[in-house]
Amino acid sequence: MIEFTHLHVHTNFSILDGAARIDVMMKKAADSGMKALAITDHGNMYGVMHFTQAATKHGIKPIIGCEVYVTDGSRHDKKGKEDRSGYHLILLAKNKKGYENLSRIVSIGYLEGFYYTPRIDKEILRKYSEGIIASSACLGGEIPQALINEGMKRAEEILEEFLLIFKDDFYLELQRHGLEEQEPVNQQLLQMADKYNLKVIATNDCHYINAEDSKAHDILICLQTGKDLDDPNRMRYSGQEYLKTPEEMAELFSDIPQALANTQEIVDKVEEYKIMRDILLPKFPLPENFENEDDYLEHLTYLGAKKFYNELTPEIKERLDFELKVIRDMGFAGYFLIVQDFINEARQMGVAVGPGRGSAAGSAVAFCTGITSIDPIKYNLLFERFLNPERISMPDIDIDFDDEGREKVLQYVIDKYGRNRVAQIVTFGTMAAKSSIRDVARVLRLPLPEADRLAKLVPERPGTSLQQAYKEIPELHQALEDQNPLVRE
Repeated sequence: MIEFTHLHVHTNFSILDGAARIDVMMKKAADSGMKALAITDHGNMYGVMHFTQAATKHGIKPIIGCEVYVTDGSRHDKKGKEDRSGYHLILLAKNKKGYENLSRIVSIGYLEGFYYTPRIDKEILRKYSEGIIASSACLGGEIPQALINEGMKRAEEILEEFLLIFKDDFYLELQRHGLEEQEPVNQQLLQMADKYNLKVIATNDCHYINAEDSKAHDILICLQTGKDLDDPNRMRYSGQEYLKTPEEMAELFSDIPQALANTQEIVDKVEEYKIMRDILLPKFPLPENFENEDDYLEHLTYLGAKKFYNELTPEIKERLDFELKVIRDMGFAGYFLIVQDFINEARQMGVAVGPGRGSAAGSAVAFCTGITSIDPIKYNLLFERFLNPERISMPDIDIDFDDEGREKVLQYVIDKYGRNRVAQIVTFGTMAAKSSIRDVARVLRLPLPEADRLAKLVPERPGTSLQQAYKEIPELHQALEDQNPLVRE
């Protein structure tokens, strides 16, 4: 059995660059006999949770990493074209501390260093290097770039910087994608490894899963860069950036077998750890005459109930007490206090607030505290759809504010709890079936009338995928036999 692990892998969370779906990639890794696999998306860790869950499902050891952008100067420099990106560097978390530090590094790239890309600098690497394994990355790495443009002396100076930061956890990375500059760089990296007594590792800069996916990936790159497929000056990959089997990698590096074996050394260094942790909620500042959040929530609930109901009937009291007990037992009183506070403050500021959406409309406590405007008792709405003691999960309250008011509410929350305790959560947009046909047609320079004809074959039904449409619509089958090769594409 060939011991090899892919340590340079991009998933579809390398937005409009990676085309490898995590679940499909993990299945191929398992089918190929791989025992471990890394994730190293460009500048982000968006896919880490999906990745670790899929790895566990397939019995594969997950190695959490990121391909970061390291700027030549300070991350705070954001002036000229030279500051727009940075050199590539692979970082892998060796243990829980390394994962925490990697998370900090990536976050700082966005919060402090973002300028076209999320950039960090060596000051940050020095500060948060504990528990992290690093490698020199692809031709876009600082050491390979120095070898290409400045010579061995400068490359060695950079290497010595990295060795001071990462010590025995720094590796030189060899890649063979058939690119003209790779082999001369590889030979110089091997010389450096001999001189400094360092380990080299073989990697394949994986951006998709199978060799036949290269055309689809090529089109994806055109979508990212706004270029046509036949543009001679556009960015191109070599067609070798797929998840190769250990056997393929062994053949590719048959003259440097230690480069494959050394990947196992890194796998062995990586400890098993869990990235899940208890939910952390800010403490709601209580008025002086209340000792705990539960009592204050009960006080606000009954204060609101007296305002909204003409009479507190036994039915209403029973419902409120039941909900308050569930909230108390699940430890969510603070959450309700925080949400009601900024919603009521929004109304005070004149911000338009929606009546409440989703299962939260089933909570009488939410209604009485002003979170929602719908009486669940009047409309027989179930609280258990919102919070269920038998299915413990965080409550999820959907709130709508008008566009201008949204920023006011965000600023209020930041001022009250501190900027480091407030986050906006990313939403990933996906291409709908119709728009993806039109976008790909543009890249292929398919005439607009033909692109429209194909797009209109997709049913108007929301959420319809291309796969579903292909199964349902005979005309889409026929498109694969069209005389025009661009239509078949």
